[in-house]
Amino acid sequence: MTKKSRVQFGLAQSDEQSIVLPKTHAHMMMTQLNIKDGLKVFGNKGDKAILKEIKQLHTQQALMPCNRNAMSYDERSKALRYLMFLKEKRNGRIKAR
Repeated sequence: MTKKSRVQFGLAQSDEQSIVLPKTHAHMMMTQLNIKDGLKVFGNKGDKAILKEIKQLHTQQALMPCNRNAMSYDERSKALRYLMFLKEKRNGRIKAR
């Protein structure tokens, strides 16, 4: 019977606080890129992945666009921010999340 490795990574912050994450979470965080960095690295393939993800969200009506100026302060504060990341899959395909 093999023993499962319990390797963990620590992320240090500037105010002397640290976060310890299991290896699987740290690996996922270190391989995802935000849109700006992802487009620099992946170029046209990243752009296609972003458009594909946005089209899918629009088709499934998961997000509804709203004009910021038409929203009240309370509505804007309750709105969720949408963060998108790019990741290269094992087969070389670029995936937007």
